[in-house]
Amino acid sequence: MPPQPYPLQPPQPGPSSALKFTVQGSVLTSSFVPPTLTIDGHPAPAATGSTVIPIQPGPHHLEVYSQWLRRYGQAALDVQIPPNAMVEVFYAPPLHQFTTGALAFTPQKRKGVGCLVGLLVAVIAFVILVVLLAALGS
Repeated sequence: MPPQPYPLQPPQPGPSSALKFTVQGSVLTSSFVPPTLTIDGHPAPAATGSTVIPIQPGPHHLEVYSQWLRRYGQAALDVQIPPNAMVEVFYAPPLHQFTTGALAFTPQKRKGVGCLVGLLVAVIAFVILVVLLAALGS
């Protein structure tokens, strides 16, 4: 049986609380596919930017990941939601598929900058080498 989606409205009467889930970056700097968020094992809505999710007060376990060809950018966080309050969490997806993401109560730095810069430098160096070898050969 597939997991049930996280209910958008609190299932029982009581204080109204909310979780504000913010994905850092934009569609151009992250991925065209939004990350997947689960709350207590149930799928929840997530999109690039901020999403406000009504939620029951109390402890909750958040898990988030990105996916393109394979699952990457995994992060998890335990959250205590107080009654009649909004708790904001920030997810920073990585810059490449070979590392984890970052999930916390404050904006996070995106992981993978060093690897991405190294890859770009290697590609540029290869192009320069090919151009030099072509110029020397003619």
